Amino acid sequence: MVRAPWTWSIAVSITACMGAMVASTAHAVDVRVTISNPSPMDGYALSRFFLAAHDGTYDYFDNGSMANLGTENVAELGASADLIGDINTAQPTAVAATATATGGGVFLPGESGSIVLTLDPTLNRYLSYGAMVVPSNDAFVGNDSPTAIELFDSGGNFVATTLTLLGSGIWDAGTEVNQTFGAAFLDGEDATLGDDENDVIHADLANQFTAYAGKTTALGVPFASIPSAGTTLATITFEVVPEPSALMLAGLAIGGLLVARIPRRRR
Repeated sequence: MVRAPWTWSIAVSITACMGAMVASTAHAVDVRVTISNPSPMDGYALSRFFLAAHDGTYDYFDNGSMANLGTENVAELGASADLIGDINTAQPTAVAATATATGGGVFLPGESGSIVLTLDPTLNRYLSYGAMVVPSNDAFVGNDSPTAIELFDSGGNFVATTLTLLGSGIWDAGTEVNQTFGAAFLDGEDATLGDDENDVIHADLANQFTAYAGKTTALGVPFASIPSAGTTLATITFEVVPEPSALMLAGLAIGGLLVARIPRRRR
């Protein structure tokens, strides 16, 4: 059967579009990471997030072990510079960054923010994250297992799903005594102060926030919505951002389909 000329045009356009999309998956992939804090105004805030996409061998903390300097700084100050430096030294192919709420700040109650990471599906297959939970002296969230969060499978396919961070996943860094003195996000307190605890990283949600209940936060309201084990602390979503070149080629392909379908006038 002889195909009409416009049918051939459709086939060529679709083939070109699919070829461009397949080619793009063989290279770096831009992934938008969006973090949201659903807490009410009288609840907790989250610091800027440490994010690192790596090959699965980067493990920045372990339950029951002493926190290293980078983990301590995340847990006490919400500062990720040391952890970013650590992973860049240990694994130069890793992609590490600090994610902030819209406007560049911390994730206050009800706020969200996004960051785009350019990743290699093979070298940046797994994700590690970390952020301070406040008000507190040294409470933080993070994944203990470096391979717990898979962004790409072994074939390089994007498989990341939405993460829901729960109160049961809050860690006590064991670096500073839980008290109002030196607690971050409490009105009138200096987060750079505090008393050393010299303990190990552990989970102790039952006693994690009792010292701060009813105290006025930096937002000027009493801390009342204290996280429980089932509280949704944050959601982290992932989305592949199409390359501009792929979008352009796709647009040209669609344009080709429309032009090809225009009937030709007989002479």
